[in-house]
Amino acid sequence: MTHYIRAFTLALTLIVSGSASAEQRLNGGTEAQYASVQKFHDDTVKRFNEGDLEGSINDYLARLRVAHTQRMSIVGREALEESWGKAFASTQKPYIISDIIEMEVNGDDIGDWAYILCDFASLVIDQDTGKQAGDAVNGRYIALLEMTEDGWKVLLDIDNGAIGAAPHLEKQLVEHLLP
Repeated sequence: MTHYIRAFTLALTLIVSGSASAEQRLNGGTEAQYASVQKFHDDTVKRFNEGDLEGSINDYLARLRVAHTQRMSIVGREALEESWGKAFASTQKPYIISDIIEMEVNGDDIGDWAYILCDFASLVIDQDTGKQAGDAVNGRYIALLEMTEDGWKVLLDIDNGAIGAAPHLEKQLVEHLLP
């Protein structure tokens, strides 16, 4: 359990420290809109890493689509909950760090959208041992967000197949998360 708490604390540190990149390309929005999208991104990653299945699923619209180049797409919250529920229920938990590298915001009224392009690194940690279970992965994804009455929600989450695009994040994740 101590390994889990240590890993979780370090993951949050990495998320917060890596969340606002000086190299971000920003298009179309205001500073307040960019900050709103960044906060949504950071909170979403935090909920995922905490193992908050309900909160993580709630970050997505009911009509969501998660598309991955190396496996089947997921359509709808129910399918996402079924897929992620297995991972969240296991003692081998997924962890991710993610940096927004490009953001475009088209307003912040209900129905407006934002697009983010992110680098990521992820791995699975066995909560019982605190050790890495399997290979770390890094790459890039695109998310299309929609503003709702409840704030930003993910409509599309697309792994664009750029596996290996963020080795710097994978190195950072492995060095800081593992004992």
